[in-house]
Amino acid sequence: MTPPRIACQGLTFRYSDDPGLPPVLDAIDLGIDAGQFVILTGPSGSGKSTLMTLIGGLRRVQAGTLSVLGDALAGAPERALEALRRRIGFIFQDHNLFDALTPQETLQLAMDLHAERYRPQDYRQRPQAWLHRMGLEQRRDALPRQLSTGQRQRVAVARAMINEPDLILADEPTASLDPHSAELVLQALQEAVRERGATLLMISHDPRQFALADRVITLVDGRLVS
Repeated sequence: MTPPRIACQGLTFRYSDDPGLPPVLDAIDLGIDAGQFVILTGPSGSGKSTLMTLIGGLRRVQAGTLSVLGDALAGAPERALEALRRRIGFIFQDHNLFDALTPQETLQLAMDLHAERYRPQDYRQRPQAWLHRMGLEQRRDALPRQLSTGQRQRVAVARAMINEPDLILADEPTASLDPHSAELVLQALQEAVRERGATLLMISHDPRQFALADRVITLVDGRLVS
C-alpha cells in the first residue's frame, strides 16, 4: 500500500508560549494521497497558512507527527527540510519574483534546483513551453515591473510547476487574477494532478472552485471540522 504524500497526527502549533492562549493548530489529523486535489478553506486566521508552511518544511514541527513525501519532519535537521523544499512546488499569494530576472530567466533559475535532470537545450525549451502555456510567450523578456499582477502570478505558477513536483502547495493562487488568468492557472494545476499524479493542496475561499477538488477540508479556530 502506497503511503500518503501528506500524513499528520496530533499536529499542534503555537506562536506564543503563553499556555492561556489557544494554539494556532490544535491536534490536526490529516492524510492526503498521491493524485489528490484537496482544497483547504476556512475563516481568516483559522490556521490554514500555518498548516501549509509546516507541510512545506518552512516551519518546524512543535508537537505531533508530520510526514511529507515519505520524510518525517518532526525533529528533522535543516538540511533535510531544505531537501524537502526542493521537491515541492510552492505558489504563494505574493509572487515573490526577483526584480532583475525576466520570466525566462526565472524559470531557468528554478530548473537549476534539479540541474542533473536537464540537457542544455532544456533550459531554452522548457521555459518557452511553460510561458506559452501560461499565455506569456510574448512577455518572456520583460522584467516584473513591466508585467501586470496577473502576469507576474502566472510566472510564479510556471516556476512552481516547471520541475514537475510530486507535491504542489498553493496559497490562494488565483485570488488576485482576472478570470482568464485564473482559468489558465487552475487548468495547469488540475493537469498536474490528473496527468502526473501530483498531489495538490490549495487554500481557497472561492466556493466555485470547490467542485474541482477531490476533497474540501475546513479549518476553524485551528481545528479540522470537515
